[in-house]
Amino acid sequence: MRIRLTPIAAAVLAMFATAAAAQDSPSVRTQVGLISSDYIAILPGYAIPDSKRGTQRNGFTTSFIYGNQFTDHLSLEGQFQGSIFETGRDHGTDYYQWGGSVDLAYSLFDRRKALITPFALIGVGAVYDDVFPQGNDGAGFLGEAGLGFVTKSLYDGIKLRGEARYNHDFLHDGYNDYRVTLGIEVPLGRVVERIIEVPAPLPPVIEPVVQEVPRPWVDSDGDGVDDEHDLCPNTPKGLKVDAHGCVIPGQVIELNGVTFDFNKARLTTNAQTILDTISPAFIGQPSLKVEIAGHTDSIGSAAANLKLSQRRAEAVREYLIAKGAKPEQLQARGYGKTQPLIKPERTADDRERNRRVEFRVLDK
Repeated sequence: MRIRLTPIAAAVLAMFATAAAAQDSPSVRTQVGLISSDYIAILPGYAIPDSKRGTQRNGFTTSFIYGNQFTDHLSLEGQFQGSIFETGRDHGTDYYQWGGSVDLAYSLFDRRKALITPFALIGVGAVYDDVFPQGNDGAGFLGEAGLGFVTKSLYDGIKLRGEARYNHDFLHDGYNDYRVTLGIEVPLGRVVERIIEVPAPLPPVIEPVVQEVPRPWVDSDGDGVDDEHDLCPNTPKGLKVDAHGCVIPGQVIELNGVTFDFNKARLTTNAQTILDTISPAFIGQPSLKVEIAGHTDSIGSAAANLKLSQRRAEAVREYLIAKGAKPEQLQARGYGKTQPLIKPERTADDRERNRRVEFRVLDK
């Protein structure tokens, strides 16, 4: 991570170096200084969630920090953090949390010069809790305070940084969580000393500028797991996944837009288009198994509605199999009018909501 001279700066330096060499001596010694107070930090660590969350008292957390030291002792930092709270349940039903904060840090010494600098911080922000079941999800304000340390540069500007933070999440009745992290801090600019020795008649050697292009983070199916680590690609929209990108069993999603001709089991053109976007999930995830649940409104006899819903569920199953899904991945079941979303039905909109097709994710 050593900072190199740009071609323009190197050319100016070469001009002055050559002039001094011609007048005073056969060689020139030059020092170039650059100071910047910006830095970034990456801090993985251990999370201790509040016992009221209903999780185990352990989890994992990672913080990404951008900071600016605007005095010898004060820094302003922006932090983004993500955490996983372990529940100990099967099938990966862990609790996820992410959020951000703005913190003011006070360092006992100037962190740019001291061997080890203790610091304290306080800040406010917002956090989103993604828990199971879905009804408990929510966002709220976050207050935090913490203590930490940062060392002097250990290698090529890289420093060691550790923290212990107390977080108060104002969601629901409020939660008190703790996070302990240890990672690295890297200055974005720092003092650089460079000595160039040039024989009197020769110009200095200018090194080429080397730039590294970071590898982009790509999540093609939008499930929150990047393609490089996603073991189950093409996840349908609306389904939650585990840390490997595979669908968590027990979920139910409604296939909005999957409709049929009136009083028939024939898929509309729009329904076929929607199923075309879902079918790759079954090809990319051979372990994915779902029950296709068909529902009707309350008009008509129970027997006729039950038969119609079964035929419609089977029509969806046959279409997906024709698009590449394996028969053992799909089960079709009609429920008729036994499981309405809206009861009683008062309007045409109520009946339309009850006429639906659902995916119910089964255990592998």
